[in-house]
Amino acid sequence: MTISNHEEFKGKSRGSRSFSIGFGLIQLMISGICLLCGNAWTQSSITGRVLNGTTSRPVINQKVELLTLGQKMNVTKEDFTRDDGRFTFEEVELAAASPHILLRTIYQGVNYNLSLSSPEEMTSPQLLTIYETATELENIEVFMPAMLVLANGNDLRVEQQYLVKNGSNPMRTLTNSQMTFQFDTPSLGKTKDLKISVLGLGRIPLPQRPLKQNEGDYHINYPMKPGVNEIMISYRVEFKSNDRELKLRLLDGTEHSQLFVKPSNLQVSGKGVEERGVDSRTESAMYHIGKVSKGEFLNLRITGDAPEHSADDGHDHGGDSEFQVVRLPNRIFQQKIIILGIFGALSLAIIFFALGQQSRERTLQQVRKRKKKG
Repeated sequence: MTISNHEEFKGKSRGSRSFSIGFGLIQLMISGICLLCGNAWTQSSITGRVLNGTTSRPVINQKVELLTLGQKMNVTKEDFTRDDGRFTFEEVELAAASPHILLRTIYQGVNYNLSLSSPEEMTSPQLLTIYETATELENIEVFMPAMLVLANGNDLRVEQQYLVKNGSNPMRTLTNSQMTFQFDTPSLGKTKDLKISVLGLGRIPLPQRPLKQNEGDYHINYPMKPGVNEIMISYRVEFKSNDRELKLRLLDGTEHSQLFVKPSNLQVSGKGVEERGVDSRTESAMYHIGKVSKGEFLNLRITGDAPEHSADDGHDHGGDSEFQVVRLPNRIFQQKIIILGIFGALSLAIIFFALGQQSRERTLQQVRKRKKKG
């Protein structure tokens, strides 16, 4: 090899080494950026079974879909259960920072979902339970544990929480094209902007279309699964003065209910209504409502002046077109859980979320006690 060729070779070697080192540094930088941005990906496999909760038998040849949750929900894989009801998804790509997966199966027209939000959860065998359906069921109980009222000038914005407890035995999902839940609103043309939503997996509000029955009466036909189903209803009631009579019929009655009113200086009266002070965090007045029998009216008189909320006052009061949502930290859905807000009032939304948790826990405890006695 001549000297010139040797020098050329060394130059090429140095260039190759420099290129390799440079390329390696670029790779490290890209990996670091991906880790910082939470976009590092790993692979895992997910296994599980589909069980029929009505018959306690495995479900054969049932399609199971694997969905990834990002900006939207995407079906990335699907599998059919085998003789033992088992399904498997191999080489599932997971984002290290937010590995959120949803397993879904549709049985007799009803969606059944299971959320997985950590690699540890995904490595464990999964159990996806479905149920037989029925158009009529006994042991369906309806409660209204909480009601929120926000005065806007003379008008009232109202939000009601209902719990529908499906205690069927054997367990079945209530499906009926005519009605699975009914409710009443103030009539005489005073009710505006009616919205109803069923809280689904992760307390995500699933908007429903209210179907009118009679004057003030509505219903929905969303499937009610075994256990506790939570429903949120909101509307605006118009009044000509600050002497407001809020009257609605509780078609299923309720044992007791909590009422929150804002602003707290309003005067509230009615049969079975007891004042319980003011919540310092939200500045809302708290009341206890006693038992209202099935089909009886809840009649509240709310008097006093309240400020009107304008669209450009720098605050979000919810608008009239859509439910507002408030996001709080949690492990589910990019470590945020979605809670239905009351017309943009964050403090009241937080209280309602806590009440919803307590109501569901109390109802589940009652179910467990009845099962033990049985």
